Amino acid sequence: MLDQYRAAIAAHLKATLPPSVTVCELGNSLDDAELQRLCLAAPGVGVELLGADGAELVGRSPYVTINVGLSLVSGPGCDGQPADSAVLVLAALVMAAVADQRFGLDCMRPESVRATNITSGDQASNNVALWTVTWKQALDVSHVIARPDLDDFLRCYTREKKDGPVTIETHLPGPLAAKEDPHV
Repeated sequence: MLDQYRAAIAAHLKATLPPSVTVCELGNSLDDAELQRLCLAAPGVGVELLGADGAELVGRSPYVTINVGLSLVSGPGCDGQPADSAVLVLAALVMAAVADQRFGLDCMRPESVRATNITSGDQASNNVALWTVTWKQALDVSHVIARPDLDDFLRCYTREKKDGPVTIETHLPGPLAAKEDPHV
């Protein structure tokens, strides 16, 4: 599911950004080898999923909040514009392309869209500028839950007895459930 989400973001950026911008999916965080490949394709945008920030129910559907990161790399512009100016144009184009996008999936609008300069001295001395655009987006994951397992999961719960002494009851499905002491 998450690989489809990353692919949908990359496809949207490829369709929205100028054809001179290379867009690729990054399987892991941007390392030196990926950075070098992205620099060779400059201007370039690498799409990566950085992690998840939690889950919540929206209606009856579970949504997971995904942290998305885009690595933007640019060299000097074709009109002699310095790399640090050219990457600002790319960052603005990318942020405009991401705004209010759902990427053809069942998800919320992007939140906390930010752009950050992460260029180091090594990159700047090689006339390369590197920025990142990040955001959070809640994605519906209800269709990736294995339905046969869902019944057992939903039968697992803990509750406090309301009558008599305070006792916690735990109910577990499966063959070992009958052997367990419910008052532990």
